Amino acid sequence: MIRVLIVDKELLAGLRVENLLATMKNIEVVGVASTSSDALRVAQHSPPDILIINLSAPQFDGGWITELVAELELAPVLIFCPSFDGFNPMPEAITRENSFNLRLANSEDVVASVLAASRLVHKQRREARGVPRTHIYVYSYLGIDRIPVDEVLLFRAEQKYVVAHLLGRTVTINDSLNSLMVEFEGLFVKIHRNTLVAIKAINKLQLVDDHMTVVIEGLRIQPTVSRRRVSYLRQLIPLL
Repeated sequence: MIRVLIVDKELLAGLRVENLLATMKNIEVVGVASTSSDALRVAQHSPPDILIINLSAPQFDGGWITELVAELELAPVLIFCPSFDGFNPMPEAITRENSFNLRLANSEDVVASVLAASRLVHKQRREARGVPRTHIYVYSYLGIDRIPVDEVLLFRAEQKYVVAHLLGRTVTINDSLNSLMVEFEGLFVKIHRNTLVAIKAINKLQLVDDHMTVVIEGLRIQPTVSRRRVSYLRQLIPLL
């Protein structure tokens, strides 16, 4: 679950954002604050992963954000919203790599920024834990889907994205194939430059049209094995 705190001097504007995010899966709004003191109080009780902040009011000088970030164990990702009548850049003193500026305060921009921030949150959590994930995440305008890694049979790189094949369906994820190979070493094996297969799902090798392929439990497709990986897989399969 991704926890979001909304801070806007116009309470109704904050509530509109809350209603928008309420429709998204695995996104929870922990509070809507109209003052910096309220924001600090909410954050101390329910630490947010993401802060959505409208800095257009003079009292929002950024100092309280620095204080809040310093108090939390894992720094939240910051999304700085403009007012509807102009663009307000984030304070220079608190410029951070994990932050976003919105030039337009419309629903599409807000949702897109929350999804991008959620990816950073999941990356922070993964780096903090230092162990492989038990779930991968699929981000869309409907929210965030959590896919158990144990259900993935095959990862395949296709153009700019990686497609995860499961029983009866596929999902597109933002991870690179190389990062997945490193993270899930021992669970997946590389059979081709663009394909990782779940080791436990491998049934056998099969020759098809002069190309060696892998037969995978539960999948109709049989991905091709690169020639230099055939020998390794022949040694691996008897051990399964």
